[in-house]
Amino acid sequence: MSMEINRILVAKDLSRESSRVIRYALELGCKFDAQIHVLHVMPTIDSSVLGMLALTMGADNLAKINALNEVELAEKTREQLHGIIQEEAELMKEEAVHPPKVEVHHGEPVLMILDVADRLNVDMIVLGSHSKGKLHYAFLGSVAEKILNKTHRVVTIVPPQVGG
Repeated sequence: MSMEINRILVAKDLSRESSRVIRYALELGCKFDAQIHVLHVMPTIDSSVLGMLALTMGADNLAKINALNEVELAEKTREQLHGIIQEEAELMKEEAVHPPKVEVHHGEPVLMILDVADRLNVDMIVLGSHSKGKLHYAFLGSVAEKILNKTHRVVTIVPPQVGG
């Protein structure tokens, strides 16, 4: 059985570990001659908070401000991700054949990662894990675990210590 990997989705936040996870995905991309897609999902604001703000500011004003902020924040996030990709690519021995593509979306991270993976028909999803402790995990769960349980795709989890 041969494993063919042509498209890799790396879903990452902008934490300190992001660069290592992105470098790991870039190195996989070089080994498999695969296209890398870097995804960042910005969580949406809780509906109860939005409701309170809408009452205070007015729904139309809140919608305008929210739309402007989402666009501006998405653009700044794209710039940060391109910077991380550039820095990590410079540290690698090989040069990627396909320049990585970056996407930034708003939404629920698990659903958005799965949606983008399906839309791009990726062969592998690369995720970073956080060492937040058992208590945090017990109450909030894990994006990585939810992805593992809901996808049929190969998933690679990169622990924080890799590449350190």
